Amino acid sequence: RWHSSINCLANELHSQSLQSHPKQSPSQLDDDAVAIASDAISSLSNKWLDKVTLLYDEPHRAYHNMSHIEDVLASLDFLLETRPKPTASQSLPPSICDDSDMAISALAAFFHDVIYNPQSSTNEKDSADLFLEFASELCTIISSSLKQGHTTDSSTTIVGNDKKQQPAIMQSEMISQIEQCIIATATHISSANQARESNNILVAVFLDADMSILGRDADRYDQYAGSIRKEYEFVERSIYCEKRAEILESFLPVMDAVGGIPNDETNTLPSSDSSSRGKDKQHLFIYATEKGRELWEDQARQNLKREIDMLRRGTIPCETES
Repeated sequence: RWHSSINCLANELHSQSLQSHPKQSPSQLDDDAVAIASDAISSLSNKWLDKVTLLYDEPHRAYHNMSHIEDVLASLDFLLETRPKPTASQSLPPSICDDSDMAISALAAFFHDVIYNPQSSTNEKDSADLFLEFASELCTIISSSLKQGHTTDSSTTIVGNDKKQQPAIMQSEMISQIEQCIIATATHISSANQARESNNILVAVFLDADMSILGRDADRYDQYAGSIRKEYEFVERSIYCEKRAEILESFLPVMDAVGGIPNDETNTLPSSDSSSRGKDKQHLFIYATEKGRELWEDQARQNLKREIDMLRRGTIPCETES
């Protein structure tokens, strides 16, 4: 999935670059240049897969590891491959089916938790920045191959390591959409609500897949909850129970709200975002897509309420002693 998604992105960037330079055509590209570019993209793909895998294998990751990424990819497959025809009454079609959309969602999945420090409040931005670093390297390879085929093009020149001097194709819509999906995970519930209201299908589907764990069966959910506690072992137990309950409370829709409380998934437990407090909640659903709601909404609400009740009684699901 990793390699095919990168190839899809590379092909899209290559086509976009050709379209933006009408004087250049595939027939002008030297066969050797194309072959070199293909080899370079393959090498880049392997290098970054190793880098991403090492990051997800960090010892402090009990939940935000490669198993989580595999779960997100499986949920994406289900949401993206289920393609009922939208009706006029559907505010948000439950699925999408374009190959580029599959690649966008998959790469967002691989990169969205690639930087994960439970004590940091900038994990999502840092993860997005690392994705952009990868994208810049990919764009440089493509731009260089095109310049070999048509040397008069100067719009993709990069000067040293100056990040301001990026290939024009870094403005690609695909790159922007992947970055948007990653950043949206910083404010899961509000972002999902906005995606649903604005009909942003890509973000809606991605966020639903990332949050699908909330709607799994009780045993699987409890394992997830226990893993989150392992990642926050540095937090004193009573404080963890209090803050974790507050965060989960913010996930519940307005009709299920019990009290105030910060909104964020599992990043820094204390939250100072006043816009996420329970009294300001406006979302009616946890999941943004119709299919996500059909699959996971009811079970997610049950799981959240059950864990909140446990936490307020001082019990942590599947807690293990250090």
